[in-house]
Amino acid sequence: MLALTWLQDVPGEAAWQWPALVLAILGEALGVVFVARVLIRGGSPPSTLLWMVVILAAPWIGLLLYYLFPRRLQMRRLRRRQDRLAWIEEELDRLRPAESEVHHGDPLVRLLHRIDGDAVHEGNRVNWIAGGTEFFEEALRAIAHAQHFVHLEVYILRHDEAGRLLLDALAEAARRGIEVRLLYDSFGSFGLAGASLSDLVAAGGEVEAYLPLLWRRRPFTLNLRNHRKLLVVDGTHAFLGGRNIGNEYATDRLGRTQQWLDAMLHVEGPVVPRLHRVFVEDWYNACSRDLAQERYFPVVPPVGRDAVGALVSGPDRDIHGLWWAIFQLISGARHAIEFCSPYLVPPPTMLFALKVAAARGVRVRIHTNGPKAEAFILYHAQRSYYRELLLAGIELFETVSDYNHAKLIVVDGETVVVGSMNLDMRSAHLNFELGAVVLRSHVAGSAMAMLEDRRRLSRRIGFDDLPKAAPVRLLDGFCRLASPLL
Repeated sequence: MLALTWLQDVPGEAAWQWPALVLAILGEALGVVFVARVLIRGGSPPSTLLWMVVILAAPWIGLLLYYLFPRRLQMRRLRRRQDRLAWIEEELDRLRPAESEVHHGDPLVRLLHRIDGDAVHEGNRVNWIAGGTEFFEEALRAIAHAQHFVHLEVYILRHDEAGRLLLDALAEAARRGIEVRLLYDSFGSFGLAGASLSDLVAAGGEVEAYLPLLWRRRPFTLNLRNHRKLLVVDGTHAFLGGRNIGNEYATDRLGRTQQWLDAMLHVEGPVVPRLHRVFVEDWYNACSRDLAQERYFPVVPPVGRDAVGALVSGPDRDIHGLWWAIFQLISGARHAIEFCSPYLVPPPTMLFALKVAAARGVRVRIHTNGPKAEAFILYHAQRSYYRELLLAGIELFETVSDYNHAKLIVVDGETVVVGSMNLDMRSAHLNFELGAVVLRSHVAGSAMAMLEDRRRLSRRIGFDDLPKAAPVRLLDGFCRLASPLL
């Protein structure tokens, strides 16, 4: 109807009148069809209403955005990939060692074993990596001493000094006859030229981009990102956490004045093959090459006393083990929760769980970024949640000038979660994420000491710090509308 009303004012002599009419009517017809699909497939009411308005108001633009940004139209293709991955899953299950003797009285452990019987293992040794220099030194040392293979999965890979140093190390390992595979996210590493990877490929290394815009020669969405960070060496060593490959991640510096704050773990022991399974599945999903072979999954004997669980989530999974585990940890907390995230745009379920925990008398502290360290729209979106969090009794701490990139949870001073996830709806619904939970370990003490050091350099937010001017509060609320895409 909008198209017909508009065309009444178009001069009859216009040569483009009828093509424009056909396009307008076709756009509105497709818009109605897609609105019906949006309603049938469901979703959150605010998101559904937003897409209905956009598609009906500007059909062609709305359909383009619906195709590129949300996951709905692409999930069918991912599901088909997951179905083809099933036979590799069966092979990986065959390679699974005997179930680890883990204390099943812990509700979190019971949950993880119900989701994945291979998720939690005893007998690991976990090292807390305090800074970027330490992480890169340990990672480069592990690559240099690799005996069989090196598998690296990363969201951001920059062609700067740190990136070239790591790529050179991978190329040198490949020249020694080590199998080297690099998987990077096509969006996060946008701009990474083939020339940057040529030495590694010439040395015999294999390189793949995850979910490029043209995937399998057909357009794919921009919105599904592989946010995981994982380095596996010989199936016995694994590094995971928040650090990508770039100067700021290696030097803990962002410019001349800002510190870069992050968190990483170095894991050795029986849980490493379970973490490695994530890379093998992602590698197959990217290029259909099968690594589900015994030589990539050695039997790893106990080397320590840490119980570690592998936590995985992604838009292709019906069960999001990572987020279920976090929800269980928050719900079961007895004394204190320390939550560290660079982005604070919490999914409704996590917001509810944190508020209930605070109402039970649990001390809840959230560490995030201040206005100098964040993108404009992100900061204003997260600030729109501050009043609600403060009213619930939750303590908020902002970095003053530094950048807090750590993705970290410490519960009751004894259980730690470190990974690639942010406390936002993108990580919860759109990103492929990976984390590890370390149960009742000395690692918790190291994490708490780091958080305490950073807290002293942060600003505690109170009611007096909240914006009072209506235009500023309106801006915060408007930015919050974009939170599903942040």
